Amino acid sequence: MRAQTLIIALVLCIVSSSEINAEGFFLKGVKFGFNSSKFTGTDIPGKGIASIPGLTLGYFINYEVSNRFSLQSELLFTTKGCRINTVGDIYLHNIFTYIEIPILAKWTFITEKKWRPYLHGGPFLDFKLLVFNEEGFPEDFRKIDLGLILGAGIRFNKISFGVNYNRGFLNFDQSEKNIDLKNQTISVVVGFSF
Repeated sequence: MRAQTLIIALVLCIVSSSEINAEGFFLKGVKFGFNSSKFTGTDIPGKGIASIPGLTLGYFINYEVSNRFSLQSELLFTTKGCRINTVGDIYLHNIFTYIEIPILAKWTFITEKKWRPYLHGGPFLDFKLLVFNEEGFPEDFRKIDLGLILGAGIRFNKISFGVNYNRGFLNFDQSEKNIDLKNQTISVVVGFSF
């Protein structure tokens, strides 16, 4: 069921962008990047936490409302997680894989130049694909996450470079340990429009 929903969403994104791109108001493209994520919250198990590297890649559609303001939706595969210091120098690596759907409002500062700096922000919705660590594939984690993205970047012709901060709002731990855990991610991404 979840796979069918994701496939339908992907097809709708591609079909709708192909049909309306002819009007000249839409940009579409691909993006990829690297991130650093960790958990935040209360009663985090272990002696401490450390960030873990990850990746982001996917597809975006940008609707230019005006020269300065646009709306952007994305369909991304992303990894998040954290390293938890359990004993001594031993860390438990928790890696989460998600399909992420952000909806971003984007403000461009300079529109007359080739270099166009921008700020963006908006909500995201994550659908959990898989969680794994050294102990196996735990299932006691929430299937969805909801949060906020804030970011900045610069576009040069059809290439963009950006930095994003993602903060999850939902406690993803559903074990009986009564722990409050949320995702927090900083990412650096490159996008190519076509």
